[in-house]
Amino acid sequence: MIIHESLIALNLQSKNKVEIIETLARKARKLGRIRNVKGYMQAVFAREELFSTAIGYGIAIPHGKSSFVEVPFIAFARSQEEFLWDSRSEHRVRLIFLIGVPEEQANDLHLKILANISRGLMNDSYRERLLQATSVVKIVAIFSEMGL
Repeated sequence: MIIHESLIALNLQSKNKVEIIETLARKARKLGRIRNVKGYMQAVFAREELFSTAIGYGIAIPHGKSSFVEVPFIAFARSQEEFLWDSRSEHRVRLIFLIGVPEEQANDLHLKILANISRGLMNDSYRERLLQATSVVKIVAIFSEMGL
């Protein structure tokens, strides 16, 4: 399963994308999805340098294709309050989806995950339910409905 209950952080107080990405990457490391947090984060931030992964609708989808990823994953965080994702974008975010894909599976799987997340999140109902969900079990069920 690409999402797991232990990869979900609800009601984060941080408004710092580096802290949030690191928090989620550490969860992925603890679950055995990545073998090196720092190496994986370098791939994510290299991608962030190209352009912001804040896509509007209160959503950011940072992602990294890396040899440090052992098993593909999506980690999810929900911030208690919206915040500016980065200075290059006016988008404020509250829902963060961190994607990790092994380098050798990068093209097909990476694009499929991004497409499924994007398609699902264009639906107001999914976004609202992700904002209102009170447990990680409910979040996993929403992800399942989205085809993830």
